[in-house]
Amino acid sequence: MFPRSAAERLAMLLLDWPVKAGDTRHPGRLTLALSHEEIAQMIGTSRETVTRTFADFKKKELIQRNGSTVIIQNRPVLETLIAA
Repeated sequence: MFPRSAAERLAMLLLDWPVKAGDTRHPGRLTLALSHEEIAQMIGTSRETVTRTFADFKKKELIQRNGSTVIIQNRPVLETLIAA
């Protein structure tokens, strides 16, 4: 089943990114070398929605951002978004 909401699709991307990149040393840390526009194209939404969703994830303390580095702070909640 394909995730319906932009939040679900972004959560899936964030959780899968380290796995697909083969980084098993830091599964909760990833470097996003893509713009919000490029991420939006990958998940089928607008840049504005990606920006809002990142802000929402940060506000809910699901992720932490420092430049292009994203740290997943609450993996179980992100996984719940996908499973919903």
